[in-house]
Amino acid sequence: MRRRVDLGYDEADFERLRELGAATFENPAEIATLVDQYGYLDEWKLNYQIRSVRGSLHAKRITCIDSAVFTYGLLELLFPDVKRRLLAIHRRDPAKDEEMGHCVTLYWNDQGKVGSFSKSSFVGLGHRDAVFNNEHEVAASYAKAYIKMAFQPLYFGITTLEEVAPDVDWRFDRGPINVLSERLITCYEYAFMLPS
Repeated sequence: MRRRVDLGYDEADFERLRELGAATFENPAEIATLVDQYGYLDEWKLNYQIRSVRGSLHAKRITCIDSAVFTYGLLELLFPDVKRRLLAIHRRDPAKDEEMGHCVTLYWNDQGKVGSFSKSSFVGLGHRDAVFNNEHEVAASYAKAYIKMAFQPLYFGITTLEEVAPDVDWRFDRGPINVLSERLITCYEYAFMLPS
């Protein structure tokens, strides 16, 4: 695997990336195949812990926010010239009167189109090919998926880890980095328009 930038990853990290097939990646969209090798951590509510890039790299199962941090970091490492952002989305489940968030990594291809990497246990909340004109269209595609599941999409925000968590070691921390949840909530700035 050709190392594009030296960010502090160690040989065990690179060995794991080779095991996952990242050594052959030629374009950012292939990161989706790496994420798909991980199971989804369904019981995340029992012991909520957001993992760093390294933490997810060496795990077997991850959550949506783990995947977002992970793929954000992989883009930085493997494709440092690719524009990347986090998209945080909030929705309400009227049946349970419960609100929940979802987080994905956005990336831009050479033609300026936007796609996303996502991990979810819900059909419809997975990756998005880089065919969207902007990040708002990607957010709308997730909102439409929520509506099909009888959820109400509420609002969303777009940020970077550098902006929202400059003091958090999101690359290498071995412990939970749960403060990211609170930080991402502060980036919500757009509301979805719901049909009446």
